Amino acid sequence: MFKFIKDRFSKEREEKPRTVSISDVPVLLEARDAEITADLSAGIERHRDGVLAAREDLVDLIRDLRSKEREEAYHPKLEKIAKNTLPLFEKSMLSSLAKALPSNPEEFYVAASECLKGCVKGLAGPGRYLRGVFPEEMKEIRLNVDRIGREVNAMTPQIADARRKRDEIADLHRTAASLSATIANHNATERDLINIRDKIDEEEQAIEDLKKTLAISEGPAVSAEVDDLRSAVSDLQGELSSADRSLRADISVIAHVLRKGERILQRGEGASASREIEAVVDALDGSNLPDEDQLLSGLNKVLPIIRSMIASGEIVLKNKEERELFSEEVDITARIKSLYDQYRGAESRLSAAERDHEAHPIVEKIRWVQHERETREARLADLRDKMAAIGEREQSLSREIPALLAAIEQGISRIEGKPVMLVSDEHA
Repeated sequence: MFKFIKDRFSKEREEKPRTVSISDVPVLLEARDAEITADLSAGIERHRDGVLAAREDLVDLIRDLRSKEREEAYHPKLEKIAKNTLPLFEKSMLSSLAKALPSNPEEFYVAASECLKGCVKGLAGPGRYLRGVFPEEMKEIRLNVDRIGREVNAMTPQIADARRKRDEIADLHRTAASLSATIANHNATERDLINIRDKIDEEEQAIEDLKKTLAISEGPAVSAEVDDLRSAVSDLQGELSSADRSLRADISVIAHVLRKGERILQRGEGASASREIEAVVDALDGSNLPDEDQLLSGLNKVLPIIRSMIASGEIVLKNKEERELFSEEVDITARIKSLYDQYRGAESRLSAAERDHEAHPIVEKIRWVQHERETREARLADLRDKMAAIGEREQSLSREIPALLAAIEQGISRIEGKPVMLVSDEHA
C-alpha cells in the first residue's frame, strides 16, 4: 500500500515480532479491554465478597438496634438520645447501604466507595451520640464499616492499574483512528495527484496542439491573403497618422499666432476681441483634436482680427510655417476643413479595412485559437498551483503516518508484553 510499510514489512529483525494488521488494531484493543475487565473481576472477587458480606451484617446490626432489650433503664438523657437520634442514624446508614452495587468491577468500586463514605458520615454524625447508648452494638457496626473500608482500600491499586491500562488503550484507540484517517487522506491525496497530473497532461497537449494550429494559420502558405489585409490596415494607419500630424501641425501654428494676438490685445483696449481669441485658444488646448465645427466657427470670428493685426505689423510672423499659413493666398478655414476631411476619410477607410481584416475566416480562427490558448494556459497555471498544494499535503501526511505507526506499535507492544509490528492489510 505504501512504500514505507512495505520496507518495514520486508526488513529482517533479530527478534521476530508479532505482525498485526492495521485494520485489526481496534479488535485487538477491544479484546485487551475485555481481558482487563475479566482480570480485574477475578482480582477483586474476594474483596467484593467481603464488601457484600459486611454490608449484609451492617444492615442486620442496624435493624437490631431497636429490638434490643435492656436490663436496666437508661438515664433520661440517654433515653432522649436514643429516641431522637436512632431514627436519623438508621435512615442515614440504611440509605447508604441500600445503594446498588453493580457487577462491573470499576462501577462496583465506585458504588462501594460511595457506600463507605455514607456509612462513615453516618457514624461521624448521628452515630457518635449513640455510642453511649449502644456501646457494644456501635462498636460492632464500626468494625463492619472498617471492614468495608479495608476491602475498598485493597481494591484501589487494582482499580488504578486497570484504569491506567484503559487510559492507555483509549489513547491507542484515538491514535489508531488518527492513523486510519491519515491513511485515508493520504490515499485520497494520491488519487487527487494522479487526477490532476492527468488534467495537466491534457492541458499541455491541448496547448501544444493549439500552438501547431496557430503556426499553420500564420504560415506563409495560408496567410498571404491575410497579409494583404494587414498591409492595407498598416498603410491606412500610416495615412491616418499623416493626416493627424498635418492637422495638428496647422492647429499648433494657428494657436501660437492666436496667443500672440491675445497678449497684444490684452495690453491694449481690445478686451472683447481678446476674450473671443481666448475661447478659440482654449478649444485648441489639450491632447485631443478640437471639435471641427466649434473650431471653424471660432476661426471665422477671430481670423479677420488676426489678419488685420498682421497687416498693421502688430503681429510679426517669425517663421516659415506661420508666414506660409497666414499668407494672403491661403484660406485657413478651408485648409483646416480639408485636413479634417482627409482625417475623417483615412479614419473611415481604416475602420473598413480593420473590419475586413477581423472578419476574415483565418483571422477569426487565429483569434479563437489565441483566446483558447490563453484560457488553457491560465487553467494550466491554476492546476499546477493546486498540484503543488496537494503535493505538500501528501508529503505532510507521509511524514505523519510512520510516527503514528510507531506510537501504536510501542503502545501495543507494552500491552502485549512482546514486540508487535503493524502491517498493511495486504501483508497481514
